[in-house]
Amino acid sequence: MKWSAMRNALAAALLFVAAGCPPVPPPTQPIQPTQPIQPTQPIQPTQPIQPTQPIQPTQPVSDCDRHLPLRVRFYDVAQALAALVTLPDGRTILVDAGDFSAREHCGPSCKTAHDHLVARLKADLQDHPIDLLWITHQHSDHMGGAEDVLKSFKVGVLVDNGLEPARQQTKATHDAASAGGVPSVAIDLDHRALPIADGAGVHLESLVPSKWPADCPPNANDCSIGLRIDYCASSILFTGDAEHLEEDAFTVRAATLLQLGHHGSDTSSSDSFIHRVAPKYAVISAGKPGEGTNRGYCHPRKSVVDRVTAALGGADGDPIVAFDAAVHCGQDAPANWPAVPASARLWATERDGDVVLVTTGDGTFTRELPPATTTTTTTTMPTTTPTPTTTPSTPPPAQP
Repeated sequence: MKWSAMRNALAAALLFVAAGCPPVPPPTQPIQPTQPIQPTQPIQPTQPIQPTQPIQPTQPVSDCDRHLPLRVRFYDVAQALAALVTLPDGRTILVDAGDFSAREHCGPSCKTAHDHLVARLKADLQDHPIDLLWITHQHSDHMGGAEDVLKSFKVGVLVDNGLEPARQQTKATHDAASAGGVPSVAIDLDHRALPIADGAGVHLESLVPSKWPADCPPNANDCSIGLRIDYCASSILFTGDAEHLEEDAFTVRAATLLQLGHHGSDTSSSDSFIHRVAPKYAVISAGKPGEGTNRGYCHPRKSVVDRVTAALGGADGDPIVAFDAAVHCGQDAPANWPAVPASARLWATERDGDVVLVTTGDGTFTRELPPATTTTTTTTMPTTTPTPTTTPSTPPPAQP
């Protein structure tokens, strides 16, 4: 039975195929329903784009951040004053012009000093003009070389105090200015503005008392017009030959570098004045002991070197030979010219020669030495009195 049934089923299948009907495929697995699609998380809005910070313009470099040099040269002009200031923008100011080369009673010293001044100006100016020639007062050791300077160099403007126009050297100086087409300007009680403008980081200011001291004139020293130059945190104060009366009349404030009045004489640089100016550095422009007209003036004085050294913080530099005024000048001996302990921030042309100081406006000055110079020289009092070129009993005039 069993075999017979199988045979019959096979036969039926063959007939079905033969009839063109495809075989029935075996049943597939039932399709399982898929998991329901889960809704996606809603798209969160992005944070708004923050605007970028605007580009800040770069800060311009200030004039004081440029650290350009201001240079002042105190020339070794014996018993006189001549100082060339070169401002950071290249303009120049010559404060006083040394002595007249053929000054009476001076001997070869004045010519040597004047020739040195002219040579140094030619080297240092390099054909640039002297933008301002500032004459503090009409004494020969300050104005005496001005006529020749005006004839030898391009000068922008001449300034003096407007006094003593009939004086021989005043007239010669103004005549030389006129001949060269150089304008002359008087700085006095009623006219204090400078004829040249301030510069980058630089302020220029005249120093004139509210009224002239009682002895001005005839004492030309107390008619001096001072000059203050401020460069950022540094400042220079020139006082010419101003003595105690005019120092007391000046309205001053602290200054970094001070030109000591009247070549370090004890007629100037009073305790009160030094206290008010409170310098960090100071310079004396004076002749060597017994040199030229300094035979009759004996500058600088020991009392001034002592006073200024104390104000500068004490003696930590080379000594300066100075007159102790124990006897009358002209009757002095080597013992009256001691080597006085001095501050390293006090310079003297009689000891140091040309003194060139540089600042970048940071409130400090450094001395710039010539390339061949490695040490400073110390002046010693000659053991014998120099042979005078004129009669020894005829001292130079007492004016400066």
